[in-house]
Amino acid sequence: MGVNDVFLLVVRWLHLVSAAAWVGGSLFYLIVFRPALRKSPDASRAINAAAASEFRALVDTCILVLLATGIILTFNRLTPGVIGVPYAATLALKIVLSLWMFFLARGRRRRIVFPDTSQDSPSGDTRVRKFARAISGYNSIIILGIVVFLLADLLKVLFEIAVSK
Repeated sequence: MGVNDVFLLVVRWLHLVSAAAWVGGSLFYLIVFRPALRKSPDASRAINAAAASEFRALVDTCILVLLATGIILTFNRLTPGVIGVPYAATLALKIVLSLWMFFLARGRRRRIVFPDTSQDSPSGDTRVRKFARAISGYNSIIILGIVVFLLADLLKVLFEIAVSK
């Protein structure tokens, strides 16, 4: 294994660790931290603010690492000229979704705010609002992150198929 191979191994590892930290941290927030805060409303505002500040620093670092390592990995895969259209299209989709995640994370990170519904509103309206809230804000970042992980695995398979031909 040469120096180039070790360098690419470290770059891939940093890319994976950064993506896992961001998406995993977001899942932890959604599934564990936020429900725990609801159980103790007195302290939840201060704890949530402190945790959000720390997590924002982690996400900002992850975005920087993902951009740098993603550029290196993209050039590494594209330069040999063995990939096909399916790989390029999947890579383009992964890049677009990743940039969308970065945009959402760097933005206000707020959910869509819906006015309170009266009890007289139809149940379909409530379901639509619940669904819209479920896929907005942090939840959309998590959904995109999981899809990007899937696309990364697909890229690996497509690359192996292209190299084996």
